[in-house]
Amino acid sequence: MRLVALNATGQVSGAERVLLRTLAAAVRRGWDVECLCPDGPLAAEVAATGARHRAVPELGLADGPRPAAAVRTVARWGRAARTLRRAAREADVVLVNSLLALPTVRLAAAARSAPAVWLAHDVVVAPSRLRLYRACRAGLARVVGVSEAVAVRLRDDVPGSGPEVTVVHNGVARRERAPRPAVSAERPPVVGLNGLLTSWKGQHVLLDALWMIDRPVRVELMGGQLPKDADYAASVRARLEGTRLGERATVLGHQSDPLGVMAGWTVAVSASTDPEACPLNVLEAMSIGVPVVASDHGGSPEVLDGAGVLVPPGDAPALAAALARLLDDADLCEQHAVMGLERVRRAHDADRQVDALLGQLDTVAGSVRQGGAP
Repeated sequence: MRLVALNATGQVSGAERVLLRTLAAAVRRGWDVECLCPDGPLAAEVAATGARHRAVPELGLADGPRPAAAVRTVARWGRAARTLRRAAREADVVLVNSLLALPTVRLAAAARSAPAVWLAHDVVVAPSRLRLYRACRAGLARVVGVSEAVAVRLRDDVPGSGPEVTVVHNGVARRERAPRPAVSAERPPVVGLNGLLTSWKGQHVLLDALWMIDRPVRVELMGGQLPKDADYAASVRARLEGTRLGERATVLGHQSDPLGVMAGWTVAVSASTDPEACPLNVLEAMSIGVPVVASDHGGSPEVLDGAGVLVPPGDAPALAAALARLLDDADLCEQHAVMGLERVRRAHDADRQVDALLGQLDTVAGSVRQGGAP
């Protein structure tokens, strides 16, 4: 079995972590695995899985004035398509890990024998993104969404025929429950948010809510940032530097042991203002027994399934009220912690996720080899 994967960026975030776990499992099964992605941190992590790396250009939209940026973007897609055609010439299946990689797959489709499967990590709501999917879906044999929230948009909001859309939920590794952090007058409870420092992750919403919580509490904002988000990251830090808010909140940045940091949290928050697909930060908090408050849209309600608290997206007063309720009720915190642990073990185990995804890739490849529909 020869697998070729394609990723639009060389950076590493949640979608890339799922990809890396999949590549490593395929290598362990004895598959011949190659990953096409831009040079960057992801390339080194691909090599660590045992897969090969082949460089392609960045496949995101180019910066600059629109006409010139569009020309540069299409040129990148074309160069990447030529590389993909060469890499996939002897492949059994191509795994596409990014919405913005779809044009490359479509351009390569006419001269590419291997079927392509898109692992969709986005709840596609923007009309421009839906149009992009519709224009490119003819190059796909199947779409695998990481939640029903992802799949329903692609099934119901894109008219006309297209590839089969299935679901394999994100998963996380099995872990022991973290000890409950001690809370005292010297060490107040900690509310944490784990996510890239980018505006749609909602760090500003949590900071707005912090003003409204009338009890001692600390906030920790954990996660790296991409170059394009420098202005937003600077605005978040500016709210904290030398201010009363900064006495209660800290930007931790990227951490090498995020679960170790999360183990010290009393409550974890996912305050995303755009819908998450199947948020790994929520699953990871649940997996170590940290209760969660999340925005009520996208895949978060599906992931929690009652094992956490949902609030309207972007609603700082509602977030503040939910946090105050949990911080004031240790029994309620414990109830959500136990329910979250059980939910992850039952429905979001990483090994089962990888087995299911590799099974879908094998099925698509096998159908094509036998001359049937994927």
